[in-house]
Amino acid sequence: MNRRELFRSTVLGSLGATLSTVAVPAAGREFPFGYDASKELERPDWKPVFLDEHQNATLIALSDLLIPATGTPGAKEALVNRFLDLLMSAEQAETQRAFIAALAYIDGECMRRYNSAFVYVAREQQLEFLTLLAYPHSLETWGEELASFSGHDHFMKLKSWIAGAYYSSPAGLKELGWDGTFPHGVFTGCEHGPDEHGGETSK
Repeated sequence: MNRRELFRSTVLGSLGATLSTVAVPAAGREFPFGYDASKELERPDWKPVFLDEHQNATLIALSDLLIPATGTPGAKEALVNRFLDLLMSAEQAETQRAFIAALAYIDGECMRRYNSAFVYVAREQQLEFLTLLAYPHSLETWGEELASFSGHDHFMKLKSWIAGAYYSSPAGLKELGWDGTFPHGVFTGCEHGPDEHGGETSK
């Protein structure tokens, strides 16, 4: 099973929780009625509103390694970094801190191991590093007790955020089999005029 198939098989169980988080912006930021986030995310002059430029570049590199383009678009092409930037701008402070801490851990450990930030490390070393985080069964590798090793948790959080964002994007939904239509059509609301109910209030 390749990496993408593994993501596809494991993300379905948690996708509902991820989408419920996406659907309800938290107190950090409010969006006006009719706001179409997809149009903003596709803008050629797009700039991150929550992440700084280096954090954004790290997220792009990380997401591209976790869900690379194959026969279908990968996380980079699906603009997962932009989606997560928008999502985190509306998240609770605790979630924002956890997201930034996970990205910072990736960079910090890369600096310690390879003397370079994650985005500047060769792709082969990036993959090696992520594999060590994903499967931290070697005490000699990390030099600490696995019970207190935080790297795996940081990696799994980022993996979950990235997978959830990708599989709620048009490219990811298409890969899951969605054809772009809604089971019950598009909800248009009540089409009756104000006097068509005889002035009575339905109970």
